[in-house]
Amino acid sequence: MKFSFFIPFFIILLSINILIFNQDFYQKEMPQYQEYETELLNLLQYFKGEELNTENYSEKEIFHLKDVRKLMWVSFIITTLLSLLLIILITKNSQRKKEFLLGGVYTCILLILLIIVLLTFSTSFIAFHKIFFTNNLWLLPANSLLIQMFPERFFIESLKQIILYSFTLSLLSIIIGVFLQEKKHDKRT
Repeated sequence: MKFSFFIPFFIILLSINILIFNQDFYQKEMPQYQEYETELLNLLQYFKGEELNTENYSEKEIFHLKDVRKLMWVSFIITTLLSLLLIILITKNSQRKKEFLLGGVYTCILLILLIIVLLTFSTSFIAFHKIFFTNNLWLLPANSLLIQMFPERFFIESLKQIILYSFTLSLLSIIIGVFLQEKKHDKRT
């Protein structure tokens, strides 16, 4: 079974999962990090399975955060399953060098689509929510705590970071593929 097809999904989901819990990113990109640090740290713990301190959130925000947490857990589970699948396929496939190379290239192609999403961010952001959320709880008023903590600019910077992480990991995949190919050639001589 070819596994190069799975590599782009693994790389992008891994990049998302890395970003979600990167507290340095929040400090840098969250407009009022100092003001919302307690809420942010509680949110990150909530996404890991702890309780949410709900005193500052509206009922609509609380329900939306439950949906977000479910989506994050699905992302984490899929990333873990893809990791296991890739490990199994790598150990059983003697053509892995080509698969890494192709997987890295496929990821770069997929990143072009993410760059287009970045260029049409507002429309893409709405489409994302309509696809991944089965309700309208994400439509929050401008004065809600979640909107104050995470304005549109934060999500734009998040997408840029995901693209950067994914591009770096795709280059690593290509380098591994080239290295494994050269190693095979060295064994022949």
